Amino acid sequence: MRVRSFALALVALFALSAAAGAQQQTGEIFGKVTDQSGGVLPGVTVTLTAPTLLQPLTAITSETGTYQFPRLNIGTYTVKFDLAGFKSVINDGIQVTVGFNAQVNATMGISTVQETITVSGTSPIVDTRETGTKQTFTNELLQSIPSARDPWVILQQTAGIAMDRENIGGNMSGQQSNYVSRGGNPTNNKWSLDGVDITDMSATGASPSYYDFDAFEEMTINTGGVDVTQQTGGVGINLVTKSGSDKFRGSSRYYVTDDSTESNNIDDALRRQGASSGNPIQNIQDYGVEAGGPLKKGRAWIWGSYGKQNIKVGVLGF
Repeated sequence: MRVRSFALALVALFALSAAAGAQQQTGEIFGKVTDQSGGVLPGVTVTLTAPTLLQPLTAITSETGTYQFPRLNIGTYTVKFDLAGFKSVINDGIQVTVGFNAQVNATMGISTVQETITVSGTSPIVDTRETGTKQTFTNELLQSIPSARDPWVILQQTAGIAMDRENIGGNMSGQQSNYVSRGGNPTNNKWSLDGVDITDMSATGASPSYYDFDAFEEMTINTGGVDVTQQTGGVGINLVTKSGSDKFRGSSRYYVTDDSTESNNIDDALRRQGASSGNPIQNIQDYGVEAGGPLKKGRAWIWGSYGKQNIKVGVLGF
């Protein structure tokens, strides 16, 4: 009996340790269903679909008309509400990001025939349950922000973070910038990849590696009130990688910045005062490929990426 109790205690301790070591990487959709008079509707079938789901998820509203879909992967979802004798309601384009709680309510009207009402463009933008301070960069933002392609550059774009350098056009890529937020200690910063703590144990607060920028589906930067699963109160960087789907897809890239395309805004008057150009960019190349698809449709997916940067910059005065 003592051996069994000891084994159970070890299992419980391991489970708690695993939970404490994992950073939150999912979101949630929840809400309430009512009729046109404001009365709650129990027994409504709520169906959740998305390209990131192998199969649709379903839930039934409770006695108070509420439902919940916890631990959802990031992505765009469609929520459908069905109840006999009522018009079906569809809410599409619901965006779920890391740690975001999307409240999707529905009002269903009585109908004697089969009718469906589709509501578009109503994705919640405010998380009513959020207590911390964070900034989420979706794949669309990561690819659209006109900056160098580097996670430390995204830290530069985050409100409340001060950096020790400026990455201009990629001239500082391949280096780990130091950063601080709200007077915290940089050694308290934490790095997570798909919810797993990957902080460098030999250089606390630093990342253990560099990354292919096109590998990210999303980046979330926490600067205050971090999730309890993070062991420190420092900046939390959560990197979420892309995943496959039932459709084959892929892309490649090649970016180049060369000194032949650079301009110089230092005129003769400034030169006479001792001014000169900054550190010159000689040649910067960023290239890679990413692809994914089904191993077996509806069962298993695969995805991978490869990227490389070749950075050649000069040093002022040399």
